[in-house]
Order: sequence, then C-alpha cells, then structure tokens
Amino acid sequence: MVNTKAQRRFLICALSTVVIIYMLILVGGIVRATGAGMGCPDWPTCFGQWIPPTSEAQLPANYQTIYADRGYAETTFNLRKTWTEYLNRLLGVFTGFAILVTLLFSSGYRRSDKPVFYLSLAGFILVAVQGWLGSRVVASNLHPGMITLHMLLAQVIVCLIIMACIRAYRHKIDRTAILNLPAAIYPLMWFAMIAGLAQLLIGTQVREEIDLMAKQSNYLNRHLWIDNLPLIFSVHKYLSIPVVVLNLWFAYRIRGSQASSLLSSLALLLIGLVVGTAIMGMSMERLNLPMFAQPLHLWFASLILGVQFAIYLIMRQGRSSSEIAQPDRSDPVNAGQYPA
Repeated sequence: MVNTKAQRRFLICALSTVVIIYMLILVGGIVRATGAGMGCPDWPTCFGQWIPPTSEAQLPANYQTIYADRGYAETTFNLRKTWTEYLNRLLGVFTGFAILVTLLFSSGYRRSDKPVFYLSLAGFILVAVQGWLGSRVVASNLHPGMITLHMLLAQVIVCLIIMACIRAYRHKIDRTAILNLPAAIYPLMWFAMIAGLAQLLIGTQVREEIDLMAKQSNYLNRHLWIDNLPLIFSVHKYLSIPVVVLNLWFAYRIRGSQASSLLSSLALLLIGLVVGTAIMGMSMERLNLPMFAQPLHLWFASLILGVQFAIYLIMRQGRSSSEIAQPDRSDPVNAGQYPA
C-alpha cells in the first residue's frame, strides 16, 4: 500500500499536470485563432534558431526563398505570431516534463495498484507521440486533419491522467450518495460524453472553414464569415441544445443527491463550463467571431469533457466499490452470515 505522503505527492503532481495540459489546449486555441501556427515554419527550431529572432533583420535576406523551396510559400516573419507559437512549444515541452515527474511519482504504485502506474506511463508515451505529431503538423503546413488529430490526442492524454488520479484517490470516495443516483445516469453520461466529443469534432470542421475564410480575406471582414459558413455550422449550433440540457440535468441530479463535496464541486464546475461554452458560442455568432471567444469556446468544451469523465469515473468507482463491499445476501453460502 502506498503511504499517505507518497499518495498526496502523486495526486498533487498529477492534478498539476492536468492543469498544465488544459493550459496548453488553451494556448493551442489562441495560436490557431490568431493564425500563428506557422509563426515558426520549422521544427523543433524556429527559423533555424533555438531561440527565435526578435526582428526580420536577424534572418537571412533570402529567408523567404529558402522556406518557399521547402514548401512553405508566403513565409513572412511576424514577431507576434512567431513568439506566440514559440511559447506554445515551450509550454508543450514543460508539459512533457510534468508528465515525466508524474510517471516517476507513480512508480510507488507498481506493486500495490499497477493501473495507476500504467495509466501514467501511457500518458507519458502519448506525450512523446504528441510531440512528434506536432512536428508533422508543421511539416504538413497546418493540414486540418493533422490539427484535429493533434487536438484529439491531447484529450486522450488528459483523460488518462484524470483516470490515474481517480484510481489513486478511490479509497477516499464517499459512496453513500452515489448509490442513490438513478442507474440511468451512467449510460446517459456516456451518451453526453460521446455527443460532446462529436461536438468537438464538428467544431473543428467549423473552425477549418473559418480558417479558410480568414486566409482568403487576409483576416479582414470578419462580419461576413458567419453568413458564409456551410451547413455544418448549423448542425454544430443546434446539436448543442440537447447537449447543454443533458449536462445541466446531470449536474442537477448530482447536487440534489447530497453527494460528496468533490462530486458537488465538479457538478457546479460542469454547470459553469456549460454556461460559459454556450455564452462563447452565442458571442461568436452575434459578435462576428471575436478572436477571444474562439479559443475559450474550444477550451471550455475540452474542460467539459474532462469534468464529465472525472464525474463518471468517481461514480463508477464508488458504485463498484460499494457492490464489492456488500456481498449478495441471497447467496445461500453467505446468507447465514448476515442478520435479516
């Protein structure tokens, strides 16, 4: 059994890693919303340097020709875009180190609770894959499919670390109120998570259409973009209605069941994120896609998926532990061991 100090150390590190990953998702959204994805047209260096230039004068006079020959046409140095992308990469490296430390702290679970260690190991391996995939995104000149895969892998990584946290914390889960929740809440929550993931995927398709229009208009005339979006935008907008209603219902049932403070806090956070996502979505439509709303909309949607997953794991862990702790009284072998 892992001692309390080691358990606390792992949980603090793992939860900090979850926060860092979500910050990376937010920064990635900012990079895309500002068109800074090719601010560094090479990888892992930026304009051939480990620390990017601060002015065009620090680059060769023919740098545009050099990068055009490499397949990156219209490469123009932009201080804001270059350093936005560079800071995104630095945060990605920091995330890798954070997951490495989480993996090291999980080593104490290898004997007492192997899933905690293997979940942390899987997260670390996928972060390495994510780094390689980031290089492919740059090499593909921001191919939309590669960007979507990059975003989805980030969701998988954060869910693995969340799963490791819940697994390590399971002995402290309050099971009383969980048993009072309706059984239907579990399949419905799976449906909500799948629908939320579908919304993320559809949203990336909408985002790709917006990126295309942004490039064609040189990021001008934002007020015309919404009207020119294809049907998929309407699908994304109207599918959000049942998703919002379902998530609010979950939060209401959880808080009404007098669940533990952890579950109640997560349910309250879910309400805030759902409302925030809806507000950001409406602001994009009503305010002609303001730049601040686009990364926040994606970030809130990613956080919703993570909070849903954490709530589901806590409820399943609590319910399964309770069922194990309460043997079947109808079993003739055990029937005489319990009072009527």
